[in-house]
Amino acid sequence: MHLIKTILHSRTVSTCIVMAILSTPAHASSDLEQGLDAQNNGDLSNAAIHFSAASESGNSEAQYQLGLLYADGRGVEQNHPRAIALMQQAAAAAHPLAIAWIAQHAVVTGPTEQDEEEADPEDDC
Repeated sequence: MHLIKTILHSRTVSTCIVMAILSTPAHASSDLEQGLDAQNNGDLSNAAIHFSAASESGNSEAQYQLGLLYADGRGVEQNHPRAIALMQQAAAAAHPLAIAWIAQHAVVTGPTEQDEEEADPEDDC
């Protein structure tokens, strides 16, 4: 009887270990790999699904890849705010291409009030 309890306990522990492994970021890289494979095969909507799953687990490469899809509207409906948010998440994790993308796509706006005052500090009107 003791042997049966030991076997059942070890099975339960093994199941718990397997579940813990599957819920770690290593599983997220599996989603990343599947997303990259789908992307390489031209199945961009499926790639987006896998990148999204890996992205939710904090995978910066998946965030970057999904951001590119949203930016260009490939495999997903084009959504610039979503693309920027994903790129910012990836950049916060020091993803170099996401950092470069943000720098390259910086939104240029008109001069601010502070810029105008610095240009002409005498003009108070």
